[in-house]
Amino acid sequence: MAKSWTDMVTAAKAVVTGVSPEEAQQRLKDDPKALLIEVRDAESVPMEDRAPEVVMISLGSLPMRADLEIAERLRDERLADRSRQVIVT
Repeated sequence: MAKSWTDMVTAAKAVVTGVSPEEAQQRLKDDPKALLIEVRDAESVPMEDRAPEVVMISLGSLPMRADLEIAERLRDERLADRSRQVIVT
């Protein structure tokens, strides 16, 4: 049987740590290689609400953009370093 959305979210929460906005800011300050990704569609996030260092990659395209097995032209090179800290909002 396929996993439900709730099952997938529960499984993800078991291995992914959530952080507060303040902690995210501190992590970005402490780690210059850290990547902040905004997964909402760019059109729905006003410019004044975006952090200066944010990278806009919609949630729907994030799995493809991070997939190292697909054509390089479809990937986002910033996601290639698997040791890089990534903060998703």
